[in-house]
Amino acid sequence: MTITQLQETKKGRFSVFADGEFLFSVHKDTFLLRPELAVGRQVTVETLEEIRLEDEALSCKEKALTLLEYSSHSAGRLAEKLRRHYPPETVEQVVQRLRELGLLDDLDYGRRLAADLLNLRGYSLGRVRQTLYQRRLDKETIDQVMGELSEIDQIAPIVALVNKKYLQKLREPRGREKVAAALQRRGYRYDEIREALSQVTEGLFDEGYEEEGEG
Repeated sequence: MTITQLQETKKGRFSVFADGEFLFSVHKDTFLLRPELAVGRQVTVETLEEIRLEDEALSCKEKALTLLEYSSHSAGRLAEKLRRHYPPETVEQVVQRLRELGLLDDLDYGRRLAADLLNLRGYSLGRVRQTLYQRRLDKETIDQVMGELSEIDQIAPIVALVNKKYLQKLREPRGREKVAAALQRRGYRYDEIREALSQVTEGLFDEGYEEEGEG
């Protein structure tokens, strides 16, 4: 095939025409690095496909870096977003390269996310695990992150959360029941909730408050 026209687009890419027909467009870096892209050059179909795939990978990498600049991602979540625009094999290639460059580290990402969920949002360990799964971390990484958190005291965060958000509600009719339900929705176990509420309510007895029974 013969390159018959190279036309720069408004987006700074170059449209490639061979034998009078449009084939594809490439990034200006691809255009500058591939001497085959010159008007009048004879190019095989295989070489043109190689160039197209090379440019596709470059575009995918740029998209990935833009997403990572905006916010941290797990490899799985990043790949999921990239597959909306690029073929799976191109995405896999780019994600692997970003791992090699140290720009994707699922274990570090999981540790930081888990710490934020525990310390800033007051999540239970169960809900942390669920969120890590939703962020497309693999089971091995999730198990390692959660294993490192297994010794964390789960009662103290509940006590802190109740004192911060639910103390007044405890004084309402059926307050203990409502607070317990809210904590269960956050993923805390009943035995953890019961112990935490017992600690909180020890100092709440006064004329206007009486602890409600367990049943």
